[in-house]
Amino acid sequence: MLPKLFGPLRERYANRPGGYTRVLRIEPIKEDQAPSAILELVDGPKDMRFAMTARTIAKAQADGKAINDMTAANIHKVTRYRPTAEKDLEEMVGKFAEMEAAGDFGDEEVKKKRAYPKLEQSR
Repeated sequence: MLPKLFGPLRERYANRPGGYTRVLRIEPIKEDQAPSAILELVDGPKDMRFAMTARTIAKAQADGKAINDMTAANIHKVTRYRPTAEKDLEEMVGKFAEMEAAGDFGDEEVKKKRAYPKLEQSR
């Protein structure tokens, strides 16, 4: 991990004035319902906020709606330090638009697990 940290990651964040990570809170994954989160490096190839912003733009375009203030602020955040941000964002919006046209845009049903299994009642 050290060669990667002091190699390509150092180059990616050399001109960034801080804020290298993002914490995204998610639904509890484990059966005990403990809080869960995803810790990610910003502006990376799998940046979750970048993907969520692209999906929001694609959905707004499909519905014929204008971009709201929050989405505009997210566009600014995800494109500010990325060298090829506009091109990357357009490509990802196009991918989400294709997914929606193919019918693959829907959300899957989320099923929650019980924290503790039901106990049989004793007689």
